Amino acid sequence: MLSTNKERAIAALVSQGPQHRAALARILSVSRTTVTNVVQDLIAEGYMADDGESPLKSTVKLTEKLGVLVSVVFWIDRTLVSIATVDGRIVASRENPEKPGEIGKMRLAHVEKTIRAMLADLGAPRVCAGHIAVNTQINVRTGEVVGGTASSMWKDTNPLQAMSSLLQAPVRVENTARLAAFVEFERLDQPVDNMVYVHLSHGITMGNILGATLVQGAHGGAGELGHISIDPMGLPCECSNRGCLQQYVSTPAILARLKPILGAGATISDFVAAVRSGDHACTSVIEEIGEQLGVVMVSVTNLLDPEVIVLGGEIAQVGESLLDPLRRIVRRRGLPLSSRNVRFACAGQPASAQEMASAAFRVIVRDEDVVESIVKLAV
Repeated sequence: MLSTNKERAIAALVSQGPQHRAALARILSVSRTTVTNVVQDLIAEGYMADDGESPLKSTVKLTEKLGVLVSVVFWIDRTLVSIATVDGRIVASRENPEKPGEIGKMRLAHVEKTIRAMLADLGAPRVCAGHIAVNTQINVRTGEVVGGTASSMWKDTNPLQAMSSLLQAPVRVENTARLAAFVEFERLDQPVDNMVYVHLSHGITMGNILGATLVQGAHGGAGELGHISIDPMGLPCECSNRGCLQQYVSTPAILARLKPILGAGATISDFVAAVRSGDHACTSVIEEIGEQLGVVMVSVTNLLDPEVIVLGGEIAQVGESLLDPLRRIVRRRGLPLSSRNVRFACAGQPASAQEMASAAFRVIVRDEDVVESIVKLAV
């Protein structure tokens, strides 16, 4: 329980980032005089700092004396390590290219070396908490990597245990695609309480944002849309099921469809360009992909009743050519209360490295235990 104004002021900046004194007074529901006195004390103690010369115009921020947060994001071909102050300001970031398919042990070794060097450059501050986003299915409680071919690079590794041991701090683990869902949530022009993001790539992963919180499920397995069957007698899948969605609309599946149309060397970018130019064969393919996605989106809307569903990934760049058949299937087959009211959109540019890191830091400070541990260090 945070009782003093000092505690509440620190907690407010951790949760909401640097603030003007007037804004901080409103957040705490106290007078500006009270905030001025609290801020002066915390600046004198080295826990807060001004970012300008004039107290009336400057914002107050938290210093590294309270510690830092660490984020690691793994993609197929690169890794991002970022360090932020506890109020979310990124103070160091390094993005390193990786060889696709390189084993997880090597990637974890690279990350450990990078983190140690970055922390040393910052004067070895205390790490308050960490966040890792791993490009595979992972048990968020134990760190065990679970899955088939897509998880093979992480065989015999436990990213959660490795990072917890390195940082000596609580670490939250997430799927990389689901973290991208949080980025898309924050990009929305109009805030919503319930959003679904579907990432279309080598796998098909869904992120559900409910009440501004990323839903992980009991073990981190929520949102594996790629393994929902759309045809019980369809193509066999590595999960031992048949007709799984990703056998039809994942990147490898789409490229296989394109071979007789665009040639063996065709890319998703080539496909997107062909659809935009009105190529009849490619337009037929995207129509079928939209309908197949729509079959699964019917279940999603019936189960979750989201306000908006956003499609992301390279294939989503085709926009309305993908959304039109998807909407048609959902409107036709879904229950009217949810299917008639849900909005569909395609994401713009993929989430940037900074957006992913910032999202990870905001996820960290939603943990009340982390916030309280930061506050207690100062008081």
